[in-house]
Amino acid sequence: MKKLDEYLVWFEKNVAKVLLITMIVMVFTSGIARFLRHPMNWAVDFSSFLFAWACFFAMDVAWREDKMMSVDLFVKRLPKKAQKIIKIIMLFVVLAFCIYMVIWGSELTWTQRFRKFQGMPNFSYAWVTLAVPVGSLLLVRTTVQKILREFRNKPAKEAK
Repeated sequence: MKKLDEYLVWFEKNVAKVLLITMIVMVFTSGIARFLRHPMNWAVDFSSFLFAWACFFAMDVAWREDKMMSVDLFVKRLPKKAQKIIKIIMLFVVLAFCIYMVIWGSELTWTQRFRKFQGMPNFSYAWVTLAVPVGSLLLVRTTVQKILREFRNKPAKEAK
């Protein structure tokens, strides 16, 4: 299972990087093409597709590696036991939200299956919205791992 986690993180990191770089190149190329009076109308739409997927992959990597921003000014002043209880409660809140996003994202993907991009008539918008349930499912997996780690009393640094 640890090997699978390592591969998944490696995959997410590299795919997110490639998608972001591709998106930047496409938007820049589209701007130059528009300046030269040969617009690439599909480039902006395709970039939004790449951005949606890159965001969810990058979000899971940041969540998995504890690099998400947090405001813990008041919580850090509480006793360790209270901090742990609050952390577990917040992880369950995050888990509930991610599960909701899997369900809602799946419904959204289903309803968008016939919608097409303006600049890309043969490309369904469902491929963009599919990033929501897939990315949320990855976040569910990471959050469950974090909850289990908290109940086993292992800090994130030791679990890696």
